[in-house]
Amino acid sequence: MKKQIKSVMALLMAGMLTACGSSGASESPAKTPDTEAPSAAEAGTQDAGTESKDTGTADYSGETLVVQVWGGTYEETLRNYIIPAFEKKTGAKVEVVSGAAPLSQLATEGDAASIDVLHVDCSEVVQGTNMDVLETLDFSKMSNAPDLYEEAHMYDTAVVTNWGTYGIIYRRDLVEKEPVSWLDLWYDAYKGGKIGVIDYSMGGGLEFAEAISRIQGYTLADQENWDNLFAKLSSLKPNIGVYASQHSDIESMLSNGDIVMSVETNGRAIGLMKEGYDIGFCQPEEGSIAMTSLAAISKGSTKKELAYLFVNELISPEGQKAYAENNYYAPSNGKTVIAEELREYMPYGQEQVSKLLYMDSETLEPVKAALIERWNKEFK
Repeated sequence: MKKQIKSVMALLMAGMLTACGSSGASESPAKTPDTEAPSAAEAGTQDAGTESKDTGTADYSGETLVVQVWGGTYEETLRNYIIPAFEKKTGAKVEVVSGAAPLSQLATEGDAASIDVLHVDCSEVVQGTNMDVLETLDFSKMSNAPDLYEEAHMYDTAVVTNWGTYGIIYRRDLVEKEPVSWLDLWYDAYKGGKIGVIDYSMGGGLEFAEAISRIQGYTLADQENWDNLFAKLSSLKPNIGVYASQHSDIESMLSNGDIVMSVETNGRAIGLMKEGYDIGFCQPEEGSIAMTSLAAISKGSTKKELAYLFVNELISPEGQKAYAENNYYAPSNGKTVIAEELREYMPYGQEQVSKLLYMDSETLEPVKAALIERWNKEFK
């Protein structure tokens, strides 16, 4: 497991969320589903409480499990931490397929799925369930499942592995004022292209539209509010310097000072801070939209026993700690203990997890095509 975060990291990250004190990040200690989480100091003396419950695993030597995962740092953590632990316990090998979940491909493959385990977001879970390509999960086959927060069981066909949040990333040395609200993106001082937004095709775009819809008293799926929503979004155009289709676009322009503020995730913000940039991250006072990562098993997988073991590894305290320390995404397993100095930068613990806001992907999906059409015509 990654070494304890050093004190210099704590100094680097100190004060990052001071502009968003209303986010509640420094409120009472996180709790497990049943008991209060031990502190990082206590964790060293409570090994039994932080280890996953994998006993009596069969030997799967000679077998290969195919796992799809998003690229970038998320894949790096999977390769560096999850896969080695899984391969050591089972004897099996893991083949990684990088990119988005190939749901349409799985639909054509039937009972001979080329992918066994999938990393998906909420929208993909809804799509995959409707396409009948995702296994209805049997949580009794995952020994770590009882330790998950209730919110991790959002769907029957997928389980939450971790959470991030969408908020506002900004250059503290370049902004006129530190943001506290989503509406601060409309500040006149940022006209001339000083703001970044994320396109609908990437995580963060529709979540931003969801946040504005909620400010207006609706959700993004409520078509009766779209005239009002797109009028507001269109009024942001004088401030927009980039409609990013990749997170790296935002990071590059922030690093160069071409933009000073953008919609982004907490993990991306901390990554830039570690590189030495004067970065802040705001969880807006109106609420942060959850960035939910889930794992699913292909209904047509021929390696379902192994697939369940792999998902169990993803939701283990050790696996969850790896994603928290390397990607800054909050664990869904209540027995995961992370360093104190990391907790305020993610929705850690039951109290914070219960405050997260979600897009209703199931109600959004039927109107998504029409929404995207209006987005392209009126906002881009």
